[in-house]
Amino acid sequence: MKQQELENLKTMPFFSGFSETSFTKFFKAFNRLSLAKNDILFREGAEGDTFFIILSGEMVIEKRVDKAGGRFKKLALMNRGDFFGEMAVMETQPRFAQARAAQDSELVELSRQRLLDFIKDCPQEGAGLLIELLRVILGRLRHTSNELMTAHNFMEVLAKYKHR
Repeated sequence: MKQQELENLKTMPFFSGFSETSFTKFFKAFNRLSLAKNDILFREGAEGDTFFIILSGEMVIEKRVDKAGGRFKKLALMNRGDFFGEMAVMETQPRFAQARAAQDSELVELSRQRLLDFIKDCPQEGAGLLIELLRVILGRLRHTSNELMTAHNFMEVLAKYKHR
């Protein structure tokens, strides 16, 4: 990984509290991936035990909205420094959504086992990393709850007009 990319990643809240040694150790555990625009990183329903951090580019996280699989709802547009796929690391369930490159993108990938090994080797930094993961996941849950309430309110308005 290029030194400038490492320096940029050090500024992420995800890595606050990491010592230089633990930061280097953490990134040695990653695999680097390059994707072209519209490449599919993983599909909804696929097995997985890795999560990803975006070094450059943009990734779309999208959910299939029809059985044929031709239409998708964009759930999130992820940019440099964002991470995704953490659900597969936290639980052994198939991927909830599809990840597609919105533009040429560079990512790093970390498996569940390598994450657990890092937490064992660097417990203080590992705990901080898990807290940051939890903070982001809770923010995403809050956003989803707000969207659900908006949809619910919209359906109530439609129901009122239907009964007029």
